[in-house]
Amino acid sequence: MMKLTQREYVQQLKKGIDTVLIPIGMLETHGEHCALGTDTLIPREFVKRLDAILGKRIMMAPEIAYGHSWALAPFPGTIDVSQRIFTDYVRHIGEQFFHQGFRHIVLLNGHGGNISALNEVSECLADLGAYVLTIHWWLDYREQIAAIAPAVGHAGEDETSCVLAIDESLVDMSVAHHHQDTLSRKIKSKKMGLRIFPHGNSGDATAASVEKGERIYQSLVPLMVKDIEELWEFAQSE
Repeated sequence: MMKLTQREYVQQLKKGIDTVLIPIGMLETHGEHCALGTDTLIPREFVKRLDAILGKRIMMAPEIAYGHSWALAPFPGTIDVSQRIFTDYVRHIGEQFFHQGFRHIVLLNGHGGNISALNEVSECLADLGAYVLTIHWWLDYREQIAAIAPAVGHAGEDETSCVLAIDESLVDMSVAHHHQDTLSRKIKSKKMGLRIFPHGNSGDATAASVEKGERIYQSLVPLMVKDIEELWEFAQSE
């Protein structure tokens, strides 16, 4: 969508495109080894691959690169937006797409701190009459991911591998860590993130590789296509 002129955009709508895919990420610490934009870079890569398959049926929107990250807010490089502001912002964006004729809205999320907000967003958009699919790639396809990179986590084996597959220069494996936290998520304190993630990551980042990242993309893209097709089928059945 970023590269379309107004005329080209309107032509796409006239062809019947009524599905928009909005990638949603975050700018935050991902250990000492991974790019701050990891949660946006990975959804962007999924969009690139989905565009090659479904681009004639879906409008690929620009990503939302800032989100909510309360636990990691104490770390340098984390730009935390409050959950309420983030929820309202994404909801308004979704409403604008719906009013422009997009009946189907796909929210492709790359960040765990966004989940609660996106649950509310999806319900609000559905109340308007939209059909909404929310994908949290590292959760929804966890079984498939774990078969490739079992030491999953925040900037762990899975995320680090996915970034390596995009561009190896975005990762410094010489400072990658293996950390598995055991602290209860039931307890809240102002700087709990510093205790949960002493290096800003969890899981075994040292086990990551380009090959594992590529396998994750190849495994998950067909599953995302299937989920999007299910969204269309569901909408047609009502």
